[in-house]
Amino acid sequence: MAQYEITNEALPIDFEGNSDFVNRTLQNCKNLLMCRRGEIPYDRQRGFDPTLFDLPPEEFEAALLPELDRVMLWEPDAEVVSASYEYTDEDGEVLISCIVEINEDEE
Repeated sequence: MAQYEITNEALPIDFEGNSDFVNRTLQNCKNLLMCRRGEIPYDRQRGFDPTLFDLPPEEFEAALLPELDRVMLWEPDAEVVSASYEYTDEDGEVLISCIVEINEDEE
């Protein structure tokens, strides 16, 4: 099992590199992280809960890993190992970084 880091940093989708299993799975994980809960019609539970951003830092940190575990349930080939966050100086947004473990033997 290999571990990879993904973030919620807005970057263009890599349509060309999705031919192999790992890149496709990482792109799926990033898409799930970028979705906000409630914005997908007929599947309102999918996506990150934006109300967590209003919590105090200690509570946000405690709720982050369980929320990421819940979000990644839609990608069965990946499992969240750890997560961290930081506030960006430019616009006050929260940059979430998480380490996902992908079982490459399941191809």
